Amino acid sequence: MKKLILSSILLISMMSISYAHNTDIPASLEHYSFEKLSKNIHVIHGTQALPSLKTRGFMNNPAIITTRNGIIIIDPGSSEEIGKQLLEKIKAISKKPVIAVFNTHVHGDHWLGNHGIRSIYPKVPIYAHEKMIKRVNDGEGQQWIKLFMGMTNKVIASTQVVSPNVGLKGGETLILDGTTLKIHHTGHAHSNADIMIEVMDDKGLFFGDIVASKRVPNSDVPHDANFKGTIKAIKLMLKGSSTLFIPGHGLSGGREVPETSLRFLVELRESVTRYFNQGLSDFEMKDKVINDLSEFKDWHNFKEMGRVISYVYQEVENENF
Repeated sequence: MKKLILSSILLISMMSISYAHNTDIPASLEHYSFEKLSKNIHVIHGTQALPSLKTRGFMNNPAIITTRNGIIIIDPGSSEEIGKQLLEKIKAISKKPVIAVFNTHVHGDHWLGNHGIRSIYPKVPIYAHEKMIKRVNDGEGQQWIKLFMGMTNKVIASTQVVSPNVGLKGGETLILDGTTLKIHHTGHAHSNADIMIEVMDDKGLFFGDIVASKRVPNSDVPHDANFKGTIKAIKLMLKGSSTLFIPGHGLSGGREVPETSLRFLVELRESVTRYFNQGLSDFEMKDKVINDLSEFKDWHNFKEMGRVISYVYQEVENENF
């Protein structure tokens, strides 16, 4: 896994160049605001652009759940600075203290902000899947800092690895300060260490990057994502009682958010599988698959479809051995 992350650094850094001088991108989380989605859930919908000096690494959807006496943070962002900015934003919502943090998965744009939260709340528990904790502590955390240092011209230099310290397997029901959360893990999906967080009273579900609204999946670390597993996860969650869905990237909403993401993934897998069965290589099928998915051409990252097709092709190929 370490080698895969290292091999991705140059690729993603080159991809970020086109965003670095885009003046339409707000600079860092400081220029965003919380949106109230339900009685207790507030979300900041971040930029879809990859981390750069201008964005100071910020690109996810940090969120909070208000409880009787405190605040639960979901995915505090990509650096110590972003985490501290998030705490300042929270003050406009509530003066209550932070009582818990959740990290939905191991990719650094979602959890490197742990450092900023712990700098103010040194004893706050940070929850994540136990496999994420192992990956971070085995060296992947430091690799994410190295990656973001390169993409942001070292603007996150103060950030240190602050690993989650409460491991989850999925299937747990947690009651935190009177707020009931159900933790879901359906196997290898966007990564092998995803959790989805269901807020029972608000009928809200945090997908992490299992769902990205109107965004072609980055699959930033080659082979980390499992597209078949992602389809499975979305289908299972749509059978639940949630009516509000918060993706890891892009706008939140009703069932249309995961359903549209699911339809894209299903059509992508079906298209690649069809041409695979005809004997075409990933390179040979690229234009055909892109044409089949033309409905989604306005999605963020669609220009990277060739790379995604290659990953799906390898997944289909492995299933046919």
